[in-house]
Amino acid sequence: MKLKNILMAVVAMTSLMVASGAVQANEHGVALKHAEIDVTDQEQLRRGLTVFTDVCMGCHSAKYITYKGLMDYPELSLSREAVDELRGEHPLTAGLITDLSPEDAKVSYGKVPPDLSVIANARRGGPDYIYSVLTGFEHDPAGKVPDGNFNEYFPGNRIAMPDPLGWLDHDEADTAELEAQAQDVAAFLAFIADPHQNERRIIGCWVLGFLVVLTLVLYLLKKSVWSDVKH
Repeated sequence: MKLKNILMAVVAMTSLMVASGAVQANEHGVALKHAEIDVTDQEQLRRGLTVFTDVCMGCHSAKYITYKGLMDYPELSLSREAVDELRGEHPLTAGLITDLSPEDAKVSYGKVPPDLSVIANARRGGPDYIYSVLTGFEHDPAGKVPDGNFNEYFPGNRIAMPDPLGWLDHDEADTAELEAQAQDVAAFLAFIADPHQNERRIIGCWVLGFLVVLTLVLYLLKKSVWSDVKH
C-alpha cells in the first residue's frame, strides 16, 4: 500500500472517531442520524456521484464542480469516456447544472432548489444532515402536511422537495439499499464541498511529522551544546 493511501486511511479513521464521539443536531436541535461516509473511498464517492446525477440533478445543481474536475480529482479519477457520458451536451468545463429551469422549479415547488456545491458545509451536521433529511420523510402525525413533504429532520418539518429516494413508502427489504444510497450521496456532497480536503490533511500530517522530527533534532542539539556546562 502506498504511503499516501495509508495517510488517507489514518485521516479517515481519525475523522470518523471524532464524528462518532458526538451526536450532531440540526439548526433546531433535533438529533441527526449518523452517516457512515468516507471521503477517501473512491467507490463510495463514485456511487454518490451516480445517485447525484441520476436523482438529485433532476432539480439541483452543483455549479462549482466542473466535469473536468471529475477527471482531475484523484478521489474520483473518472475516465474521459465516463465524463463524456455524464455531461451530454454540457461543455466539459461547465459545472454540474440541472436542466430544470428556475421558472419551472418555481411552478413545481414554489421556490428554486438550492445549489448543492457546498451544502455539506452550509448546514449544521454536514453529511449527517443530508443523510437524515433523505431518510427522514414520514407521514405527518398531525395530518397538516401533505404526504411527501413532511420531514422529521428539516427545520419546520415541511420541506418543498418531494421524497427523492422513495423513502416514505419503501418496503422494509429496500431499507438497507436506500440508506446506502443516502450515505453515498452524502459522502459525495461532503467531498465536493471541499475537494482538496484530503490533500490538505495529508500535507498536515507531513508537516506535523516534520515538526516532531525537528523538535527531536533541536532537543539533541541543545543537549550537545550544553553538555559541558555544569548545572
